[in-house]
Amino acid sequence: MNIIESIQDGITILRLEGRFDAFEAKSFMDTIRSKSSDLPMSIVLDMSVVNYLSSGGLRAILTLYKSQRERGMAFALACLQPYCGQVLRIAGFADTLNVFETQQDAVAHCRNLMHDKIMAEQWDNLSTYDIEHGRVRIIPGSDQPGAIEVMGHVNDVLFSRITPAHLCSKRFSETEFSIGLGGLGDRVKDYIGIMGEMITIGGTMVWLPTDGHDTPDYLIPRADHGEVTLRTGFNVSVAGGFNKFFHYKSADAEGITIGELYRNLFNYARQFHPEFKGALALAIRAQMPAVFGAGIKHSPIAENAPGDGGMITAPQHFTEWFESDSAPRHENVTGLIVGMGIDLTGTLSHYDEKQLGAVFYINPAQKQSQKQMLHNHVVLFNRQPFTDHPVNLDWEIRRVVDDGDFIDMRHLLDNSRLNEALVGVNFVQQFRPDPHGRQGM
Repeated sequence: MNIIESIQDGITILRLEGRFDAFEAKSFMDTIRSKSSDLPMSIVLDMSVVNYLSSGGLRAILTLYKSQRERGMAFALACLQPYCGQVLRIAGFADTLNVFETQQDAVAHCRNLMHDKIMAEQWDNLSTYDIEHGRVRIIPGSDQPGAIEVMGHVNDVLFSRITPAHLCSKRFSETEFSIGLGGLGDRVKDYIGIMGEMITIGGTMVWLPTDGHDTPDYLIPRADHGEVTLRTGFNVSVAGGFNKFFHYKSADAEGITIGELYRNLFNYARQFHPEFKGALALAIRAQMPAVFGAGIKHSPIAENAPGDGGMITAPQHFTEWFESDSAPRHENVTGLIVGMGIDLTGTLSHYDEKQLGAVFYINPAQKQSQKQMLHNHVVLFNRQPFTDHPVNLDWEIRRVVDDGDFIDMRHLLDNSRLNEALVGVNFVQQFRPDPHGRQGM
């Protein structure tokens, strides 16, 4: 087996060629040991021309993976041929190892991990910014332009006119951070009559079925092979990654409201980010002293539409269609939040008016602001601690999903409070149609 070495962005790429059997595994490890003092921090194994993998080869890969982890360094596999991928799955390591379809994605993964390592080491020296009741520590993010991708239209929900023709399917990998209306099931009749509000975050889809039980349901696929998809009649996704991360720590236990957090982030964006056009998309891992929620009671399908043709949010229909909290539903819990907001104090003319109007609406359960309009969903767990230096939002979210006890899911009202949070901020450059949805069931 040949090993071709190259360096990209400070990451060693080892391109393997040939069979990776027990004999070649020994040779591979001898080569790695001889190079150990010269190799940069991260390693990507490019397996694009490896046509055979045995348990011996897999054992060598696992040894290297564990060695990298113990040294606090990154490791990833890229471009596995079908047979090698099958061996990995049969052996039960497909979810343990960091496996990517392309070399580019594997390099990006390692680069991000090492970025997080550096940020953690520089934690005390990161820039800070004062906001209400506390301060945020600022962590650099992606320079990729942010966007919100829209599937369907919120008016189809508000006028209760969803039909099977409105429904689309999305793979879990295509909805990393999203909110909307949806459900799970194999056949349309299994879910269309009980669709409710939903959120996808941390590889998890949580929804609140409108079956009268007021009990959220969820699915956490450990591998996305496209076999199980979420069904949605309206979905809004965060695209392009997060341009900044903010770790917020309140000076007191009461903290700050979600509405106040958005207001402060709008102020920051106007002051420091000329690319800010008036909209933000957020993903948040938060400690929440008080949660005020809301939820739709009936699936907004055509057969359930109000007889007068009005909106389900109209005063004469609101009580029948929605429940909302006047007192905290939950206290001292951990929340995973996906949301978006627009700053009404400036112009929003940069955005596609149709797509923008498909996302936001006036919710009578909210105390309306003349300065901003928000749309947030939350999934709640028992209180989970932050790591000492929370710089990786994906990692913090995954720890909550893996270690926490699931409690609830709701549409989040703006007066809900948080006193510590890691916030991923996407400076939205455009609202655009979602390309991932597949019409029909």
